[in-house]
Parts: sequence; structure tokens; C-alpha cells
Amino acid sequence: MKPAHTILVDSYRVAASHTGADSLAYKGLHIHALPGLHEFTFSVLQQHCRAGAAVLDLAAGSGAMSMRLHDAGYRVAATDYVTENFRLHGQIDFFQSDLNDDFSQGREGSFDTVFASEIIEHLENPRHFARQCHALLKPGGSVVLSTPNVDSSASVASLLRDGTFQWFNDAHYRSDGHITPLTQWQLKKCWQEAGFSIAWQGSYGDRYGMVAGSPRMRWLARLLDRLSGLDPALRNQIYVAVLRKPDQAGAAGA
Repeated sequence: MKPAHTILVDSYRVAASHTGADSLAYKGLHIHALPGLHEFTFSVLQQHCRAGAAVLDLAAGSGAMSMRLHDAGYRVAATDYVTENFRLHGQIDFFQSDLNDDFSQGREGSFDTVFASEIIEHLENPRHFARQCHALLKPGGSVVLSTPNVDSSASVASLLRDGTFQWFNDAHYRSDGHITPLTQWQLKKCWQEAGFSIAWQGSYGDRYGMVAGSPRMRWLARLLDRLSGLDPALRNQIYVAVLRKPDQAGAAGA
């Protein structure tokens, strides 16, 4: 069996090779995400990041989000493990990095915002990742994060039936390199211990979309949803959050 890191690299090589009208894309650049998530997370970033700010697009893939950010007037840099994935060399600053490693070295305090959509579930040490993001940011800077919401009722139903969260079974391990499911409680601890406060959190997607084809699973998911104490705004397919680094005075940024 291939190690998870190799699976992830292979997955993104395949994903970034798809462009054109038959793929989910922005200006012909492939988007590797749930339909609509790209636009949703971009809108979240716009609400929490001033115009013209310096933004780092982590695991940039083909460069779809980098291009969208550039078009909106942000000062963009991008990074990915597989350099040939990125299609915007010469247009947007790019550096190669391994997000399991010390990727902040030499770039400490350089960015106002770090964009980290659908990344943390692929990584071996989420706390190390959070600390590296903290190092990259200027005081008062923020991280825009998204990851599969294992707290959704459909994901909990999957855990009860199969012993695995939604998007974290053998198939997704092999095809996407999903190796680290994180509950919202775990995510909050991870980022707070790295020095962040939670500026905003929400969720995206069809709450029951992944179980729509199974009446029994849909019934179970709806039952679990009724029993859940989680804020309804945090129960959809993808968890999205904005994490804020304290300003120089040590207080959380507004």
C-alpha cells in the first residue's frame, strides 16, 4: 500500500491535470472541491480580509483560488508540494512546500491572510500546521479554513454504520489522501493552542446530500440531527472557520 503522503501527491497531480468546460473550474483552472465551496470560502475571505491585503494560498493546486484572489485585487502568493500542478508561474508568486514540514521558514510575518481550504484533513500533524500558519501571519492576521465536517449528522450516521466518518473511508483514503478527520472540538483546541481565536465559523453544503440515495441512512441522519446540540449553522457538509492571530497588544483582532 502506498503511504498517505504519496497518495495525496498522486491525487493532486490527477486533479490539476483536468481543465476545460467539462470540469469544475475558474477561468479554465481546475477546482478540487465540493461544487460551490470555492465561491463560498472566497466570500468568507472577502468579509474578513481587507482589500489589497497579502494572501497566501496554501496547497494551491492549479491556481484557481490564486487567480480569483488576484482578480479581486489581493496581493497573492501561492504554494503547493507539486510544482507542476500550478498553472500560473510567471503571473503569481509561487514557492514549493511540504505542509507537513516547516513551511513558514523564511516567510515569518509576511501575510495578512492564509487561505487553507480542504487541506488539514490531508496532513499528519494539524497542530504543527496551525503553528506554521501562525508564524506566517502578521499580527492581527487570519486563516480561512475549511475541512469536511465530521460532526454533521450524515457523517455521524456513517460512523455508526461503517465505523468511518463521511469522506474518511478506504476509498477516500486511496483517492484523496484523507487521513485526519477532525471534529469541531478538536479543531478549536488545535487552533486555540496555536494562539488563535475564532473570529467566525459556519458550514457549507447539503446536510443530507451524501445519504440522499439511502432512505435508512437519511432517516438516521435526520434523527441524529434532531438530537444534536450543535448550532444548526455548523451542521452542513463542510466546516468553515476564520481564525485570528492576536494583534501586537495581545488582544484578538476585530
